[in-house]
Amino acid sequence: MSINKRFFLLITLLLSCFNAQALNLSPFNVRYHVYRGDIHVANSQFSFKQQNSEWVWYMQTSPRGIYSWLTSKKPFAETRIQQPLQEIQLLLEMTGDYPDKPAEQNTWFDHQNKKIYSMNGSQISNLEMKDNIYNYHSVQLLYPLMLEHNETQKTINFYKRGKLIESTLTLEKQVELPSKKDKIIVDKVTQAFKDSNNTMIYYYQGETLAPLKIEQVKPGKDSSVMWRVDSR
Repeated sequence: MSINKRFFLLITLLLSCFNAQALNLSPFNVRYHVYRGDIHVANSQFSFKQQNSEWVWYMQTSPRGIYSWLTSKKPFAETRIQQPLQEIQLLLEMTGDYPDKPAEQNTWFDHQNKKIYSMNGSQISNLEMKDNIYNYHSVQLLYPLMLEHNETQKTINFYKRGKLIESTLTLEKQVELPSKKDKIIVDKVTQAFKDSNNTMIYYYQGETLAPLKIEQVKPGKDSSVMWRVDSR
């Protein structure tokens, strides 16, 4: 093997190690209480783990109280990513209403052909893939990356229900989060979407990639809020 090839391999390995360390990918398995306004409407289980060369997010939500009488649905979502040498790539997204049944919507990310294929029931659609794509799960990886690169704002392509939407994330460090208990200091990431007044807000505390609080804000409607049970 030539010196140039050996040098290239060494640099490649170093880049790979640097990316893994910068992201500090660690598995978690946490529970959330889900609120609509002030009403506790559901509970969620959210996990992140490594399976061979892939990392897998999985979330399942179960209604509680009177809501469990109104519906038998237990919505779930799974996202799979791989971590190549210089970027993180979405592989698969699956969503459905019943975890004991096949997913109702499946999306595959074909990076070689730059295509995104989505199957909803018997309907198949595709769209051109762009760079810098994230979804509702993998967007959590941007918080540690923004900290690592000292970024306060980042624009991405966001995949949502068969569409790519331009989305901007804004990071605010060490802000106070209102709570029924003691004062909580968090890092706050606000996600805005192009041509929409809806926002997602993620509040991070500690080393885990699992947000302390997740908030979906829609003008004129009660916010949907998820509080991590072990830290509220």
